[in-house]
Amino acid sequence: MKTARTLSWLVAIGGLWELVAPFILKYTATSAAMWDAVIVGIVLIILGVWAALSKVESTMRTLNWINALLGLWLVIAPFVLKYTTVSAALWNDIIVGVVVLVLAIWAAVVAGAGYTSGQMGQHA
Repeated sequence: MKTARTLSWLVAIGGLWELVAPFILKYTATSAAMWDAVIVGIVLIILGVWAALSKVESTMRTLNWINALLGLWLVIAPFVLKYTTVSAALWNDIIVGVVVLVLAIWAAVVAGAGYTSGQMGQHA
């Protein structure tokens, strides 16, 4: 579960970046992109921290699967919400989305299998 916890913290950090990205990358004028980033960022922070602090493997696994869906949403959001012309928002969401998707799936799988760091491939 230690590996899953670390990955969940990384997802929360990704959420923190997503939250501040519109202000740093200066795309706050595009309402859909800005609000999507802020809302998804806050949810990723909450769920990532919750998963990282959870002592129940099934809860950690479920929260990470939800985070994986949020990562997938970030990848498709620019197309669904029609802000593909805002380059900074588009590429930020695609990159952060893919990173969150990979980290969250990895955390969910590792939490579900009961792995700990240094024991990949062995059940705890």
